[in-house]
Amino acid sequence: MKIHAKSDIHLLSCEAEMAAATALQEGSVIQQLQQINDEEKLKNRMAIKALIRCTHFLARRHIPHTTNFDELIDLIVSCGAEDLKGFLERARLNATYTSKVAVVEFVEAVGLWAEECLLKRLRQASHFSIMADECTDVTTTEELSIFFRWVNMDGQPVEHFLDIVPLKATYAKTIYSALVEFMKDKNIQISKLVGMGFDGAATFSGKHNGVQSLLKKFHLMHFSYTAIAICYS
Repeated sequence: MKIHAKSDIHLLSCEAEMAAATALQEGSVIQQLQQINDEEKLKNRMAIKALIRCTHFLARRHIPHTTNFDELIDLIVSCGAEDLKGFLERARLNATYTSKVAVVEFVEAVGLWAEECLLKRLRQASHFSIMADECTDVTTTEELSIFFRWVNMDGQPVEHFLDIVPLKATYAKTIYSALVEFMKDKNIQISKLVGMGFDGAATFSGKHNGVQSLLKKFHLMHFSYTAIAICYS
């Protein structure tokens, strides 16, 4: 028995038995690797969440994000953000998500998320009004600012900016087409439009060919009725 206890076969059998017992307690090697991988994913997600929250903080307070992002991250890490600190220490230099390109992508992602949240609430509304005005930016590009006003499910009226749409020209038909295409692209039911708010310029307020008139005709043509109120500022 002493000779057998020292034999290779017996020693290998003992190791196999210990490995089997450990596997029952801690799971197989594959399961352990999967668990480690899941934990790593969770840590990475927590770190990315912190980076996006920093981006949101800068954007909400109108602080230039491309020039202040790195300094804000350093401040957060120095205050004890362990998940973020560990992520930055173990990440490759080209995968820290602290570059100007990354923060711009974060801003765009937050913008898309905010827009979708607003659109979801707008689509649930029974009716809505649209407000718009055109202007020229510093690059001499004609743009149309679009706002919507509706009543929430709790009965409270809300008003939100939704987008800036570039215009090829500032003619009434061009602005009208941009508004209709915008609502179609965002899956906003034009049949729910009950009010429009524009300035008093002829392009918008024209009785026969203004934007308001074209929208009324569109409403009447496609929905067989029109009940749109007009407000000019």
